[in-house]
Amino acid sequence: MSTAMNFSEKDYLQEMLNIEKTIVKSYGEFITETSCPNLRSLLSKHFSDAGNNQFDIYNTMKEKGYYKVKPAPAADVNEVKTTADTFKQEISMLTL
Repeated sequence: MSTAMNFSEKDYLQEMLNIEKTIVKSYGEFITETSCPNLRSLLSKHFSDAGNNQFDIYNTMKEKGYYKVKPAPAADVNEVKTTADTFKQEISMLTL
């Protein structure tokens, strides 16, 4: 197991990525638990900022070859888009 003294750049970036993912999840939970419009707005801004930080770290890792990804087939991407669009339409038709 690595100690703080010999963490590699990849180790630090991976840890930062994990932390940002946790922060994004936490803000998502906080947003759904508040009814105060001002607090909800503030949390939403922080949620967006944390999401952007996570994406920046991910991109850095990908550029340095630390995070390997392969492109999804176009058919799979289209299927997910269609499913998401359908879900969004169904949700928007629900009224409280």
